[in-house]
Amino acid sequence: MADGETGPCDPDFSDLPTMIWVNTLSRLDLKTRYKVSITCSKLNEAFHHPTLWSRMTLYLIGNMTNYGWVKQSVVPARNMQLVKHFGKYFQNLTIVISGYLDDDFGNWNNLIAEVANKCRLESLKLRVGTATSVSHYEGKRSCSRNLIPLVNFIKNAFRLKKLHIVSWPMYPRNLENIDENIFEAAMLNPKLKELEELSLFCEDASDWTERQPILLQPADTTNLVHHFCNLRHLALRSPMVDQGLLKALSSRGRQSLQRLHILVNYISDDEAFQIPEIPDKVWEEFSLRNIGVQVALTILSKAPLLELCNLLKPACPVHFLTFMEYSGCDEATVQYITDKYKHTLTGFESHGKGGYVELEREIVTLVENSPNIRNFLYFGKISCSNVERLAELRSSSWTNFQVLRSSVYVEDEDNIEGRFSEDEVVVKTADGTYVMVSVLKKQLREQQELNAENRKLEMVSRVSDLLGYKWTPSLKKPKFS
Repeated sequence: MADGETGPCDPDFSDLPTMIWVNTLSRLDLKTRYKVSITCSKLNEAFHHPTLWSRMTLYLIGNMTNYGWVKQSVVPARNMQLVKHFGKYFQNLTIVISGYLDDDFGNWNNLIAEVANKCRLESLKLRVGTATSVSHYEGKRSCSRNLIPLVNFIKNAFRLKKLHIVSWPMYPRNLENIDENIFEAAMLNPKLKELEELSLFCEDASDWTERQPILLQPADTTNLVHHFCNLRHLALRSPMVDQGLLKALSSRGRQSLQRLHILVNYISDDEAFQIPEIPDKVWEEFSLRNIGVQVALTILSKAPLLELCNLLKPACPVHFLTFMEYSGCDEATVQYITDKYKHTLTGFESHGKGGYVELEREIVTLVENSPNIRNFLYFGKISCSNVERLAELRSSSWTNFQVLRSSVYVEDEDNIEGRFSEDEVVVKTADGTYVMVSVLKKQLREQQELNAENRKLEMVSRVSDLLGYKWTPSLKKPKFS
C-alpha cells in the first residue's frame, strides 16, 4: 500500500445491542468471560447482565474421610466472590460439597444464608457430601453449622419449582434434628406446595454411583410425595418405591404426573434393596389417574429379568430405559422389552461396552419393532452395517443417535492367522515371489486396518446423510441427566 493510502475501516461493533454480547459471553467459560469483559465498558455491561448469572454452580471441598484423619476442607475464594456480587441473580443454583462435612466451613455458611435471603430461586440442586452408607455410621457427625444454612434455604424458599437432592447426610442423628432434616423443612414450608419437580438420590453419572446408600423408607417417601400434590416430575430410587407410593400418586386432587423416573437399585443379598413388586392393577390405576404419564427406568447394577419383572409389568407405561455401564443387559431382557413395550418406548440407552453378551441382533430387532424410539445410545459391539441400518430406520427423525467408536467393527474381516499353518516360514505369493510369513502377515494386517478405516469412514458419511447433519461415533462415554 502506498504512503498516504488508508485501508478499509475495521468493523465497529460498539453499536451492537447488549443482548448480542450477552449471548456471545454465555458461550464462554467464566475465566474467559471475565477476560473479555475488561476490554471495554460495553462488554463489562454485558458481563454483569442478570441473564448470565441465572444459572450457577458453587463448589466446596470437604474432608477426605469422616473420621477426621485428613483435614482438607477448601472453600474456593472465587465462589465466595460470586455469591457476594451476583448471588441476587441466581435462579437455578447447584451446590456441590465433595467429601465429608465434619469440619466447620466458617463464613461460607453466612454467605449461603445471605443467598437464601437474596435469591428468587426457581431450581435448587444439592450434592451435599459423599452419599451416606452404613459404613459411615461410626464416623464423625456432620458439622451442624454446615447443614443448617442449607436447610434454611428450603425453609425460606418462596419461588422454588424444582428440588433435586443428589446426596445429603443421612445419619439418624442428623435426621432426628429438625434443623438438619431437609425433608421435614421442605414439608414445613407452605410456599413449597407448588413444587413441580422433585428428585431424591438419583445420580446423573452414566458409569456408577453409591450402590448401597441410606435412603428414605417407602412410608416416609410416600408421606413426602403426598404432601407435594402439584408434582409433575418425580425421580426416586427403587427401594423408596412401593404400592403405597403409586396409590398416593393416583389419588384424587393431585396434579397429573408427567414423568416418573426410577433408578433401579438392586442388591441380591440385601433385603432392603430388593426390587418392589407393583401389580398390574396398581400400574393401570396409576396410568388412568395420570393420563399420558411416562415412566423412565435406569438400571444401576446387574439384575435378573425375573427381578426386573417386579416393576416391568405389562401395564407399566415404560417410555425410556437406560442400562448403566455395569447393569449387564442381556438378550432375554431386551427381548422382553421388545415384546412388552414396543408401542410405548421412545428411548433406549445401554452404556455397557458389552462385556457380558453380544446384543447386536436383539438391539436391531428392538428398534425395528419400536416405531416411537427417537433417542438411542448403544455402546456395545456393533457392525458398520447395523449402525447404518439403525440410522436408516428413523433417518432425520432421530433426536439422539450414539454408538461408541471403539465398539464399531467391520463385518467379514479376513482371519489372517488362519491362512497360514504354524509350520510355514516362507510362502509363495500370487506373483511367484517368496515372502516370509511374518512379513506377509504384517502387510496383510496393515491393509486390513486400512480397509476397515475406509469402511468406517464410509459408514460415517452414510449415517451423516441419513441424519441430515455431520455425525461421528462417540469417542468416550457421555454423562446423562
